[in-house]
Amino acid sequence: MRGHKHSIRNKIIIWAMGFALILALSVASLSYVLSVRYLKENQQQSALTNIHVLGNDLDSDIGSVLTFANWIRLDSTLENYLQTVNRTYASDEHLGKKLSLSAWNHLNNEFNIIGVRNYVDRVIISTPDGKQYLQSISGGDAQSSLSSPMTIMDTVFFDELITDPSYAWIGFVDNPLTKSGNPRVLPVVRPIYSSSSSIVLGWVYLDIPEKVITNALRNFVLSEDDALFLTFSHGHSYRYMGGTLVKATVPEGVIAYTLPDSGWIISYLPSEKALTSRMNFYRLMILLIFMIILCAGLILSFVLQRNITKPVNLLIGRLEKIGQGDFSRDEALEWNNELGEIGKGINSLSTNVSDLMETKLKDEQERHELEYQVLQSQINPHFLYNTLNTIKWMATIQGSDGIADMSTSLSRLMKNISKSSQDLIPLSDEFSLVDDYFTIMKYRYGGTIELEYQTDDESLLDEKINRFSLQPIVENAIFHGIEPKGSAGRIFIHTYRQDGNVIIDVTDNGVGMTSEAIESVLSGKTQTSTEFFKQIGVFNVNERIKYTFGEGYGITIESEPNVYTTMRFTLPSGK
Repeated sequence: MRGHKHSIRNKIIIWAMGFALILALSVASLSYVLSVRYLKENQQQSALTNIHVLGNDLDSDIGSVLTFANWIRLDSTLENYLQTVNRTYASDEHLGKKLSLSAWNHLNNEFNIIGVRNYVDRVIISTPDGKQYLQSISGGDAQSSLSSPMTIMDTVFFDELITDPSYAWIGFVDNPLTKSGNPRVLPVVRPIYSSSSSIVLGWVYLDIPEKVITNALRNFVLSEDDALFLTFSHGHSYRYMGGTLVKATVPEGVIAYTLPDSGWIISYLPSEKALTSRMNFYRLMILLIFMIILCAGLILSFVLQRNITKPVNLLIGRLEKIGQGDFSRDEALEWNNELGEIGKGINSLSTNVSDLMETKLKDEQERHELEYQVLQSQINPHFLYNTLNTIKWMATIQGSDGIADMSTSLSRLMKNISKSSQDLIPLSDEFSLVDDYFTIMKYRYGGTIELEYQTDDESLLDEKINRFSLQPIVENAIFHGIEPKGSAGRIFIHTYRQDGNVIIDVTDNGVGMTSEAIESVLSGKTQTSTEFFKQIGVFNVNERIKYTFGEGYGITIESEPNVYTTMRFTLPSGK
């Protein structure tokens, strides 16, 4: 019974649904983030545009008041009045009244012409001592009083405003010229200087009623939870609530606009409810998109299951029949798609299995025959070294020690060739093989060659080396190094450790080698071994070492013609 926990059908459903879910979540999240950002930016931009319009209208009204105040301070008729009124009254009261009436008519005409009556309830122009003054009233609830200049000069704001280098705005104060203090006014007090010197001739007072500001702010439509604030240049802030201005602190997160002429700041805190209401609509749209993508994923998983899972189940069923020994061909699996190609492959597999099984049986029979032949071939080496042992004992009995030694060495070499398939052996065993070979060569050359060992550490004898690695090198030293020299020769084998590796130097004092010869030997282009060991040349030894231990190991050759040749083994240390 096949398990369905990890079936392709389940994986298709999981992947399709997972992809659809991830895509839906990604689109929904991105849409939500962008929607929130868009709504907030749109709300802020709309609010900023509205307070710009409101601020510019308000700034224009206040600019008219400031223009009127500056006209008063610069007008020559009013300057002449302030300079001469006290002297004129002192010399002739009638002339003084005439001067005052003329100046008042001039002020009142300008007050009407310049159009500030809608923004200012009262204008007072006074001498520094407040004894002589001009007063113009726009109407309404404003009342005239003989003590008006003195009352203004006694207020807490008078000294602060008249000494400020520019127009100062201290916020709304109770009207000092009415008993009730209503309506609250925004006072303006500025000194009047002589046009020819810095002498203060008097001062001007204007009061801007609160309704001028509130009427302008009334055009700004507010909802329940948004807020509109007005901050004057001295930091006094008011919140517009129910048609009035109430002192308040401006919170963080407001949208602010500074009026260019007056320097006032209008701040607006957008409505959270309005933003939430609009966000609910966007959330509904995002949820709808999420559901559409999710449904598309469900449809996709159904289509994939129908077009893939059913054919795959048929392929699995066919494989199970093949596993049970049914190798017949099923044409129904060969659809016109990629799965049909798999079906064709399965049919081809099933028709070829019988042939493969027959081939395997045939190969097994041939292998058994070869093993039998190898077993027979081993009889000849065994016969040879047994015969050599007999020759050795006969030579010993007859006193021919050289024949006995050569027979013994040759016998051991033949025995090692025939009996063992082990490739890596201890260095001490490899030295023994070299000794057996060198014994034969020593008798061949009449004792004119010598072999000497130097091992720096006895533990080196336990290190591993490929079987029959040193013998071809010693053979090369004898036949191609010492023999061409035509005189006695010496081979020196030095074993030591260097940089964590085992180094074996095989040095002969033969004819040496040129760099071209060295390259030829290491590349395998030159046959340097005898017929007896024709399968084990210097090149093959080097390749066997690299194959066994890696490319970082092997044989290098140093030589000086007519002086020496050193073949250096670099092997890994097992210690």
